[in-house]
Amino acid sequence: MNHVLIIGAGASGLMAARTLAEKSQSVTLIEARDRIGGRIHTLSSGFSLPMEAGAEFVHGDLPLTLSLIKESASEIKLLSGNRYQRWKGEWQTANPLEEDWTKLDRALQDLKTDTDMMSFLEHHFDQEHYSNLYDSVKGYVEGYDIADLNRVSAMALKEEWEESNDELQYHITGGYIRLINFLEDKLKAAGVSVLLSSPVKEIQWSEGKVKVLTRDGELMEGDKVIVTVPLGVLQKRDIKFIPPLPDHDQAFAKMGFGGVIKFLFEFRNAFWENKIGTPLKEMAFLFSDEQVPTWWTQLPDKTPILTGWLGGPSAISITKDKKALYQIALQSLSTILHYPVPDIEKEMVNYHIADWVSDPYAHGAYAYTTVETPEARRRILQPVKGTLYFAGEALYEGTAMGTVEAALTSGKAAAEMML
Repeated sequence: MNHVLIIGAGASGLMAARTLAEKSQSVTLIEARDRIGGRIHTLSSGFSLPMEAGAEFVHGDLPLTLSLIKESASEIKLLSGNRYQRWKGEWQTANPLEEDWTKLDRALQDLKTDTDMMSFLEHHFDQEHYSNLYDSVKGYVEGYDIADLNRVSAMALKEEWEESNDELQYHITGGYIRLINFLEDKLKAAGVSVLLSSPVKEIQWSEGKVKVLTRDGELMEGDKVIVTVPLGVLQKRDIKFIPPLPDHDQAFAKMGFGGVIKFLFEFRNAFWENKIGTPLKEMAFLFSDEQVPTWWTQLPDKTPILTGWLGGPSAISITKDKKALYQIALQSLSTILHYPVPDIEKEMVNYHIADWVSDPYAHGAYAYTTVETPEARRRILQPVKGTLYFAGEALYEGTAMGTVEAALTSGKAAAEMML
């Protein structure tokens, strides 16, 4: 029987460990943080209900995620409410660029050879006459896909937009921590060792043998290893491979990995529903062109909480000072709602800022597809001498990129390949 070391106790690592443990494999799970879950981080205190500092939504009909929800006896709530948009200081009752987006969709349908989205736009649309379309596409791509317009695959965006179903968005009652705790209980019952606060510094490997060295000098040995750390960690080369993997390093660099900063604000009252000039009744989502452009509520739960979202290159380049970020978010909300910052602060009960760009064990939030991603991913997914395996949401090959589903699926696939 092999002894398998798994680096990273996020969704992918936990699912890989469970899959192996169910086949009676000996598994040690090694995690840099002082908690499991990785980029799933449910805050169970400080707010009136569990809040997600990391992964939050279940985006549609995702089989592995929904299976775990059912198995863990968890429940999901379909998001409800209205969507509002404020663009260039005006509330929009309809999409003013609907005709331009229709032209964009038609142009994408004819796309046969992949290219980055910026090059695609420049080829089909004169920027001087379609400047608003450029801004709109940039806002959507950076906000949802947290991608760089100059790198993201136009073909991947086309496929994503064809598959998307914005109407089927869910919250897990109690948060994603319910699934994480369920997987942890399964691993404990199977005798899997879980080592926390153990950032891996080095992986020494040869065929059929691995040694993992942590930053604290702890050495663990095994027969095989599955590396499930975020793509950002691999791109930064925080883990040294001996002998080195130059082809993998090049492949990591060719893939896209975006940043996100989340702002969790709880208030005394839902002032946006009754205290502003244009009341936003039953607001679910709020989109804008402000510095922190996207906000949402917890509907159908009516707790007066707003989550702000800043994604993509803007999240990477913005200041990382928490006090400054707090003020930027407040000012964005104030400008959108036309409600003074001091009045917003008077309503504030608690807040939390989750800066995933500055997180030392992630260096970002989730992956996006570049033109070079498919080939790079194929390279990385090939086991190295039957000893080194890689998994994680960035290495998922389906249409649910950047999701917990992607992480779970990839972890399970890597373990099954090893078996």
